[in-house]
Amino acid sequence: MGHSCFHGKLLVLTCIFLSMVLCACGYSKEEKRRMKEIQETGRQNGVRYVEEKYGITPDILDVQVCMEYSNGGGAMRRANGYVLVVMKHEDKTFRVHISGEEAEPEGRDDYEYETVRKEAKEYFQQVLGYEVYDILMEYEEIKDGEACVPSCHKYNLMSEPYEAGSFENMLQMYSFTIQIADCMDQDLTAMEAAYPFAAGFFRKYSEGWGNKAVLISYRSREDYEKGYDHTYGSCGILDFGIENDGLYIRSYAVFDGEEAKAQRFELLEYDGIILSWPCREGGSGLTVFKGEHEWLELGETDKKAAEQVYSVVREYPGDTTVYLPVQEKRSRTVWIQHEYDKKWWQYESNVKLTKDKEYLFFTFLGIGGSSFDFVVD
Repeated sequence: MGHSCFHGKLLVLTCIFLSMVLCACGYSKEEKRRMKEIQETGRQNGVRYVEEKYGITPDILDVQVCMEYSNGGGAMRRANGYVLVVMKHEDKTFRVHISGEEAEPEGRDDYEYETVRKEAKEYFQQVLGYEVYDILMEYEEIKDGEACVPSCHKYNLMSEPYEAGSFENMLQMYSFTIQIADCMDQDLTAMEAAYPFAAGFFRKYSEGWGNKAVLISYRSREDYEKGYDHTYGSCGILDFGIENDGLYIRSYAVFDGEEAKAQRFELLEYDGIILSWPCREGGSGLTVFKGEHEWLELGETDKKAAEQVYSVVREYPGDTTVYLPVQEKRSRTVWIQHEYDKKWWQYESNVKLTKDKEYLFFTFLGIGGSSFDFVVD
């Protein structure tokens, strides 16, 4: 997990986009020349910036010209005057965001990200009072005159050197989104009672400084490794799609400004199929049976292929994820049938494969209700 996922996505998307724009026939010779000049000046600025800040001379892996739409709009992006220089020194790869137009510009870099991440992990272990298995962070520097600096590459970049032991101060100076994962099979819906200090801490930093956090408790380390996605919290979206991992996640807690919520996933096995759903107190909330509901003739599917109809009945709204064991086929079609607005609907579901390739799964998002039928082809 960790920052490599975010850096990798940024790097790939930026490289793809840059190659497209540089090859586009819509740019004039003057604009292409300007981009090359920005790239070369940015390269020189980036090296000088690192030499002065860290006392090292890095190798240059890539220099990407930053592109954005002008304030007046337009169909094409233009170079905003900045570059993202990808560098390497010894075994460390890092990025520098710096002007390619100014002679002696200020820059930002993520050279010390791993140091910050290591101290953050130790810090939050003290706050929580239990072992943090992994931590993922995105942070953005907040400075006076920020509007003068383009935000094309803003996450995990720092202009000032990081002072060891200053992570708590950094929490009050940067805008953070944090994912903290443990593998202790904990019920974080009881976090207020089990870890009152930690719950108060995250509320304080969320409400007072605008930092966001999602705490996730996996059922085991093996389940963590099997997890479908480990980028919850990316771009500030704390729990989008987390229902996909209900098979592996016991519970999670979210702190987002004045909003704080916690959710626990329950599991039910039926006929070799595993169902996962966010549970509420006071009952299982879900039942499943087979062969009792009729597959309607709506012209969407072949009724002959719908002899085995599974029915899922929920007591309250919410998402339900269904995991189908992979047998001889790794690609299967799942059709869903449910009632909404006094009308019956049928459609093909989006089926995905778990990382360990043991299950195919789909999620019913509870549109108009949480009960539905499904058939598997």
